[in-house]
Amino acid sequence: MSPSNLALAPRADHQRARLEARIRRQYVTICEAYHFEGLTVQLTRVAEPDEMLQRMEQDADASGSVLPRWQPYWAELWGCSLAVCQRLVQLPLRGVPVLDLGCGLGLTGTVAAACGGVVTMADAAPPALLFARLNSWPYRDRVRFRRLDWIRDRLPERFAWIVGADILYDRQDWPHLDAFWQAHLAPGGTVLLGEGGRSTGGEFPAWLDDRGWRLDGTQTTAPGSPRPIRLFQLSRVPRLTC
Repeated sequence: MSPSNLALAPRADHQRARLEARIRRQYVTICEAYHFEGLTVQLTRVAEPDEMLQRMEQDADASGSVLPRWQPYWAELWGCSLAVCQRLVQLPLRGVPVLDLGCGLGLTGTVAAACGGVVTMADAAPPALLFARLNSWPYRDRVRFRRLDWIRDRLPERFAWIVGADILYDRQDWPHLDAFWQAHLAPGGTVLLGEGGRSTGGEFPAWLDDRGWRLDGTQTTAPGSPRPIRLFQLSRVPRLTC
């Protein structure tokens, strides 16, 4: 480690400790290790994610506020995110722009960063971005964070890879996701999606069929997932010119 990095290390440790303390003041957490072909990632998550919706409703009632559009799905580590991570470690990502859309706890974005990707983690839920920042801390020099609602928000750049783990559960979101991908996927880029085996996920390829995408789909399994995981890779179909 260079002298300049040695000087910065105590400050970085202090910043991480403050972030962790901020999270633990609000949530009971656990830390688990996940392994992907020689890569090990430490993930801090909410210990009881099923309690989060009830907590949000109680807080809204106490304050007289309206529940936000986003739901506390970010607090759960979905099985399909493990399958997406397993695919990411097989890709040449060094120096490649990657968007983790609906990043939740930040596992997929952290794996992409660990593989050398230049990662943007985006989520509509502010608590998700706190956890994502903590979980990706070892790779903070190539990770940034954006609060984003894919229905109305846009970013000023495009990405070679757009990654989403379990973001297809609501069919009403599909047109908005389609528009978002088209606005943010770089030429020749790929959208990589993990889908948890829901019936709606089975309908997605047919829905996408006439929207200018090529879809390659495979199935895999993930620990703790009761159903096979679908992996979808989307690329834009080149337009024919006369």
